[in-house]
Amino acid sequence: MELRSFIEGCFEQHYNAMLRSVDGLSPSEMAWTPNDQCMSIAFLVWHYGRTLDRWLHTRVKGDAQVWESGDWAERMGRAPASPDDTGYNFNLDQLHAFQAPETGPLMEYVAEIRQESVAYFGSLSDADFENITLANPRGGAISLVVMCQQLIWEFNQHGGQIAYLRGEQRGIEDPGYSGGMLEALAEEASG
Repeated sequence: MELRSFIEGCFEQHYNAMLRSVDGLSPSEMAWTPNDQCMSIAFLVWHYGRTLDRWLHTRVKGDAQVWESGDWAERMGRAPASPDDTGYNFNLDQLHAFQAPETGPLMEYVAEIRQESVAYFGSLSDADFENITLANPRGGAISLVVMCQQLIWEFNQHGGQIAYLRGEQRGIEDPGYSGGMLEALAEEASG
């Protein structure tokens, strides 16, 4: 498997799992937390979009984030738009002040930045992932492939939290769900 295909597959699987986890949740379920030390599903989904937006636009492409160039911050009650408003390093006061946005605009924002990332990563060769370097926020430089490793880790961690919070509210999900892997294997075998 090519590196680009592997990265795209990881991003796709996580995105689809996140969509499954939020499907049908009410606004109160999106905003629910088990205690005042935890993030809500809405916060984690917002953070997913904001993290991808910041990494793709600010760090890789060097242009304005979707968050800044559209009316997303206003639509989600977070105006004025700040490129650093991602949820990273939020303290408890900031976490408690976070108001869960409406699910529709939230998911539209995430879908838009996800589509931009799919198009960008799809335009690259495997060599580009090793050859493109960008500033590491913690100092030095990293390759695009290392950035993608960080994003995959981030998405897996928060995707698990989203699924757990849904389970706390709704109970066990379909035990036959395989994260899309069984379906992908069956499609590959038949094709």
